[in-house]
Amino acid sequence: MRRAAADPATSASVRAGSTLSPRRLRWLLPGLLLVTTVTGIVGSLGSPLVPGIARSEGVSLVAAQWTLTVSLITGAVATPVIGRLGAGRRRRPVLLTCVGLAALGTVLGALPLGFAMLIVGRILTGLAFGIVPLVISVVRTELPEDRMRRSVAAVSVANVTAAGLGFPVTALVATFAGIRGAFWFAFAMCALAFVVALLVVPRSTEPVPPGVDWLGAVLLSAATATLLLGISQAAGWGYASPLTATLIGAGLLLYAVCVWWLLRVRDPLVDVRIAVRRGVSAANAAGLLAGCGMYVMLSLVMVLVQTSSEDGYGLGRSVLVAGLMLTPYAAASVIGSRLALRLGNVISADLLLPLGCLCFGLANLALAVWHQELWQVLLVLLVGGIGSGMTFNSMPWLMMRHVPAAETSSALSLNLVLRFLGMSIGSALALAILDLLAADGMQTSHAGFVAGGLCGVGLSLVAAVLSLLLGRPRRFR
Repeated sequence: MRRAAADPATSASVRAGSTLSPRRLRWLLPGLLLVTTVTGIVGSLGSPLVPGIARSEGVSLVAAQWTLTVSLITGAVATPVIGRLGAGRRRRPVLLTCVGLAALGTVLGALPLGFAMLIVGRILTGLAFGIVPLVISVVRTELPEDRMRRSVAAVSVANVTAAGLGFPVTALVATFAGIRGAFWFAFAMCALAFVVALLVVPRSTEPVPPGVDWLGAVLLSAATATLLLGISQAAGWGYASPLTATLIGAGLLLYAVCVWWLLRVRDPLVDVRIAVRRGVSAANAAGLLAGCGMYVMLSLVMVLVQTSSEDGYGLGRSVLVAGLMLTPYAAASVIGSRLALRLGNVISADLLLPLGCLCFGLANLALAVWHQELWQVLLVLLVGGIGSGMTFNSMPWLMMRHVPAAETSSALSLNLVLRFLGMSIGSALALAILDLLAADGMQTSHAGFVAGGLCGVGLSLVAAVLSLLLGRPRRFR
């Protein structure tokens, strides 16, 4: 069998700072997996609760949707800063601070303090999204080389599984305990994650990189927040409205200014030169485009499942069933991750991203032509879940072969930002296609679902081609 070449520079760096006893080392990965899963579920709070929040707080659905939007924007904005702040010996305190602030956010959501404080709470819970790069950085530093690859994949699986479980778990708790009960449940999970992180995450003796590039942080945060705001609100404001166009244009301009600055500053928030290095750029391109294709598929599925069957093409199921539909997707992502680990021992590891992107393309194609029954949509989600496991769960360890150990959390944070952008664009794109092709007097049409699925196919194929062309990089020295 052919094995992917190991990177000696990476191998040496993996054990550089590990000081754990065998007993603590044995509990490290299970504890990190629990922290990742719990914070992922908390970060996924929002979508199933939106209608209930609108009723309980006496606000419109558009206003209630902000409880989801602000959390996603916070995650995308804060993740690169968290990744840089959490480097070296600051990693443990920064991780604990993020979990603690997310817990505070759930309390603000649970208490009857009004809609404004609920929004503040959801902003704080968005910090949970930034924990994953820090957890992976702990794995890279503390675990031996022979366990590192599988452990990084396991953390990625936990993250994706948490996102898949977030909707059904939230919907179930809210059904029996109400909106406030769902937030109290989230607080209990955050408290558990904080205690576990306090016990298992070791203190690091690694040197702290130079001071944070705060101007770069402001520019990257402003660019990401502006672009995501324009994309996420396009459906309500109008896809061709001046406000939508202004925000998206301003976001792209701010990104250009941010890249210019990051290339000039001595110690940038994100090293753009590493981000565009062959191999790392393959993961970043796939993160953006495959994330877009994935959320085109998931958004279409969520709408299709809840569309009335009287329209001739909808499945007419409840929001709870729609949330539960993500459970097989999460389970299939675990299978896809295991498949990626095995295939990495047989074929070039750089082929895993293109293969995963092709799975997304196949799932979108199946959705476009084959969505008359619930079991058909479940099959679509299973194929898409395998693609998710092969793509997103393998990205971190594929990237780490070509990234210095000190830059791990920063490089992975940028990759997560690109995934956020791709997912937001994919969701907005799916809804825009459905709106554009909606039948007279209706919100959707059969043609809209077909066109949306074919659009997802195109995005996934482009992601596969780019990740193939940008793969097979020179190794990091």
